[in-house]
Amino acid sequence: MSTRTRTTVTLPDDLLAHARAAAGGNLSAYIEHALRAQQLRDAAPAVRAWRERTACDADTEELADAFGEDVA
Repeated sequence: MSTRTRTTVTLPDDLLAHARAAAGGNLSAYIEHALRAQQLRDAAPAVRAWRERTACDADTEELADAFGEDVA
């Protein structure tokens, strides 16, 4: 199990209201999902470079090892 740390963020009222409505009662999980999705988008250039270096689109096991299960 990964370590969890409580933190405080400041958000615009409308964004927080949307997140709470969409979260289905678990705001932390909703925000974690959104941050992980952004993390994958941020990793996209590295993923593209890796695929170009290896010239392989099919090796999802190595890709998952390097960038997490959600990428593969």
